[in-house]
Amino acid sequence: MKNILILMGFTIHCALATGGTPSPAVDRAHAIANATNRFTITGMHCDGCAQGIASELNRVPGVVSVGISFSNQLGVVVYDTNHTSTAKLIRVIRDAGFKARKSSP
Repeated sequence: MKNILILMGFTIHCALATGGTPSPAVDRAHAIANATNRFTITGMHCDGCAQGIASELNRVPGVVSVGISFSNQLGVVVYDTNHTSTAKLIRVIRDAGFKARKSSP
């Protein structure tokens, strides 16, 4: 059984701890990713803003997956802490012209 989080057309698959069997792609993503952060992102005016932020974050080494929701003003980033950090991800969002802060799960 899988839990699927869909944000603005991006899909992040997570195997549930209730006996679900993750796909090989999920296993590979979890093998290299060891952190998931949620960000509150303000200043987006449209879905194009969300797509632009996602594009910038996907260029960061160590980022495994990105989901940005314009309507919820939320971003979810799965990444490898050996290659990037929360502070770096926030800088990338801010450099793209938006405000960001880490939010609670």
